[in-house]
Amino acid sequence: MFTDPATAANGEGAARGRRRFGDACLDTGASPPRRAASDRLEAFLRPDAAGLIACQILLLPGFELNELAALTESFAAANRLLAEVRFAWRLASLDGGPAEAAGGIEIAVAETVTASQPSHLFILSPYGMTAKATAAFQAWLCRRHVLGARIAAIGGASRLLAEAGLLAGRSCAIHWSLADAMQEGAQRVEIEDRLFIIEDRIATCAGRAATLDFVLRLIAEATDEGVARMTADGLNHARPRDGAERQMSELDFAGKRGATPLVQTVAAMRRRMSAGEDLAGIATQSGVSQRQLQRLFRRHLGMTPTQYFLKARLQRARHLLQYSTLSVTEIAIATGFASISHFTRRYTELYRRTPTAERGRTSRRSAAAGSLAA
Repeated sequence: MFTDPATAANGEGAARGRRRFGDACLDTGASPPRRAASDRLEAFLRPDAAGLIACQILLLPGFELNELAALTESFAAANRLLAEVRFAWRLASLDGGPAEAAGGIEIAVAETVTASQPSHLFILSPYGMTAKATAAFQAWLCRRHVLGARIAAIGGASRLLAEAGLLAGRSCAIHWSLADAMQEGAQRVEIEDRLFIIEDRIATCAGRAATLDFVLRLIAEATDEGVARMTADGLNHARPRDGAERQMSELDFAGKRGATPLVQTVAAMRRRMSAGEDLAGIATQSGVSQRQLQRLFRRHLGMTPTQYFLKARLQRARHLLQYSTLSVTEIAIATGFASISHFTRRYTELYRRTPTAERGRTSRRSAAAGSLAA
């Protein structure tokens, strides 16, 4: 089903170091360096003796249809180009019943997740689910991995692998909206701003549109670049992206005169959100005066450093309210607010609802997903 060497997302690391979400805006827009020969490890997807790459796609309630389509339609297109069935897959759910997608559409599956154990497992999970996976589900995941399965987590499923301990000591890609929540709860997991990362028998993908880039890379490694290119053309996907590319481009100031201190300041702000409004210290790190920062922020972002920092902290708070199990008080502290009243007032001004109301909306949306049971 998919093949990718455990290198598709690691090549940039040796040359530039790991890029965390707080440093996303430091990207200069340059093309990522070529992967060194030493980085070309064993392919992620492995064919069986008959040349078939078989996989199971686990659909958890609330999964996203576009991610499922990116997987299945790309593999089907590659099979047509190859004039043979090279990639095969079976859809599974926890209980063998239909799986309901985020938009309410039910998808019939072929089996329960325990009915077969192909060597490749792909997990599609909802983004807003805050319930932790059960101990039984975590144990099942670990058992599949110990028995040699190659496991790929798409979007929100990366959190499930982290809870099962399968990402300990590893780098991980996850959708940017989930990164803050996962960073608060994940132990010994290096969360990076990349589209996808493949290490040994574990792959993580940011999900949504990045899923197509991920599967095209797998097709390229399983067959060749020409097949992947023709598959992309057939899907009107003009430029398949490399796994090392970052997810967001909103703060790319490459080529803008005098913007380097602004880039450094924004990165420092994102790393120090829990410290509150220490703009003097942040300006010192950037090597410019606070007055110069004021001019740069107004010129390039249309707001003051204080306004930008407050908005960035509230955005992070919103992600934590939607995707983490931290209490409102814990989230206020994690985003640098000295009091709940100040946090509530500022949050309500920006989003027109209180933090408690935001958490209530999220709980209702994710109730249908429930807790995972193996």
